[in-house]
Amino acid sequence: MRVLRDDGMAVSEPSETPNVRLAVLISGTGRTLANLIESIAAEALEAEVVAVVSSRAGVRGIEIAEVAGIPVSVVTRKPYSDDASFSDAIYAAITPYEPDLIICAGFLKRLVVPPEWEGRILNIHPCLIPESNAAGLGYYGDRVHQAVIDCGATTSGATVHVVDNEYDHGPVVMKETVPVLPGDTASDLAARVFALECELYPRAIAHYLTQHPDLIRRSGGGDWG
Repeated sequence: MRVLRDDGMAVSEPSETPNVRLAVLISGTGRTLANLIESIAAEALEAEVVAVVSSRAGVRGIEIAEVAGIPVSVVTRKPYSDDASFSDAIYAAITPYEPDLIICAGFLKRLVVPPEWEGRILNIHPCLIPESNAAGLGYYGDRVHQAVIDCGATTSGATVHVVDNEYDHGPVVMKETVPVLPGDTASDLAARVFALECELYPRAIAHYLTQHPDLIRRSGGGDWG
């Protein structure tokens, strides 16, 4: 929280309720991670990114995390025999940082959700769920937007949802729409949707926490371990 001192200078004052601790999962450029970091700095989201895990080495998102001083781990899928063991490695990488929520931010691998993480993982998908035909296995990046255009839809958008054990599934937290304009390419629509995502995702995270305050384990919702 920001307050004004007697001399008019804005300073930070500790909040009675600690910020939610986020672990962010990425697979590429880290644009969504960067947006979350910026939203937190602008106090649009009362949170702290305490850890980042990338499913790929050498991607831009790793550099974004390192510049921001956020601990980052690389956990690739190939060494693991199945999705469950890969997911266990992800959880092992973030557990020391005691996150309250996991935020998928362009994370392109399947995450198996164990009981202790049910309701604690959010994802954003760049179309409307369940209205769109562009969600599920194989739909990511421009493939999503091209599918929306190809089906003749006049509206697309973005959907924030709770992650469960199906691709692009789980309860919807919040979604917003954008128009699909005549002559749009997949890149045109992608740019419009991403601009929406930058505003929607932080707002949806904050909204989800107001609906589930027990998720912040340091504010009375339970302790780690």
